[in-house]
Amino acid sequence: MTIPSAPAAAVLRTDPAADTAAVIAPYDGGIPYPRAFARHGWRTVAVVPECRLRPPAYRNSPVPAGYTGTVVHRGVRQTVKALRALGVSAVVAGSTGGIEPAERIAWQLDLPGADPASSPLRYDRGAQADRLARVGIPALRGIRTASPAEAVAWARSHPMPGYLLTPAANGTPVDPVECVDELQIGAAWPAMRHAAVQHSGSAHLVLSERPSGRRYTVNTATRPGPDGRPEHVVTDLWADVHTGDGRLDRTDLLAPGSPSARTLALRTTRVLDALGVVCGPVTTRLAYRAGEEPVLVGALAAPVVTPADEALRTATGRNRAADALGTWIPPAAARFTPAPGGQHIVRVHMRATAGIAPWLAAVLHSLPTVVAASEIRTPGAPVSAEAVLSSSEPRAIERDYSVIRALEHHG
Repeated sequence: MTIPSAPAAAVLRTDPAADTAAVIAPYDGGIPYPRAFARHGWRTVAVVPECRLRPPAYRNSPVPAGYTGTVVHRGVRQTVKALRALGVSAVVAGSTGGIEPAERIAWQLDLPGADPASSPLRYDRGAQADRLARVGIPALRGIRTASPAEAVAWARSHPMPGYLLTPAANGTPVDPVECVDELQIGAAWPAMRHAAVQHSGSAHLVLSERPSGRRYTVNTATRPGPDGRPEHVVTDLWADVHTGDGRLDRTDLLAPGSPSARTLALRTTRVLDALGVVCGPVTTRLAYRAGEEPVLVGALAAPVVTPADEALRTATGRNRAADALGTWIPPAAARFTPAPGGQHIVRVHMRATAGIAPWLAAVLHSLPTVVAASEIRTPGAPVSAEAVLSSSEPRAIERDYSVIRALEHHG
């Protein structure tokens, strides 16, 4: 997001404090930073871009509750001046749209943060693929463009069994579309472009080769080490299962000691270094097939919160909000702790056109292994829901998973 110069930022309802964190663009959910920081005695200030600087989907989004003050962001220089007066000692990106301004503001305040000259590396799929290709790390081959004609021309010159069409900006709440030919690319383009513009303000999409192998999600927390070099801690790994048409079906917590987990963790740390990550939480998605190298699908240096977070904390002791805060507030995030007693966690992803019926929600909560069932409504995105299953008995999880799919099919 390019932030033009403008009149001074407005500061509302807050007083200077020794330990204050500024959360940039917290208008699309994420970690409940006010409550999380408050546990450490810190205040939080919401830095909200003025309406004209926000993507259309968030122009009317209110500031989340709990912040001790609000700074209206109209330009970096004015915002830095306001935050310096408030004694801010940590700057956090509250969403994808907050990454670039957060890095610029942290840089000006001389606080830990990545180089703002390379901000797109922390959220833009096209920039990430180009960077990895230059340093010899596998990434998906593709093209970043706002022109469907350019995308189709690239596909013609790079014949492949399948393609993946996504917004360039990670964090856009829309499912990637798998395409097999230029007709499907052209058909999917308008809706994908609309979602990209609404949620990121950019019409750029990425058309890439379809990932081979299984896909994985790796969550990490990074903070500067004693020598100033970034230290990456893998907090949790998840294996994704997709349906035949490419939709995300379920996500299973991966045992940290497995060979796949070790391979994915090593590749993730290399990717984070290549993308210039020095502080904060990152969600990295990889495609991996045994016998081949993991390939980056995309990375996002902003919080990604799911209903499974509480189940993860209960089963493994990992608190993702605490891990994120540990990158700004000592002590540093601890080492990955295996799930005690072989606890299994599965996130079941559902789709609906008109929300989840109350009777279905009631049935979900009555199933023995269901520990959370949260309907997610994002403006302009498909209505979706996630049921979180947790148990030490894999068969019990699979039984409830089958019941959920049967209810979804017949309901």
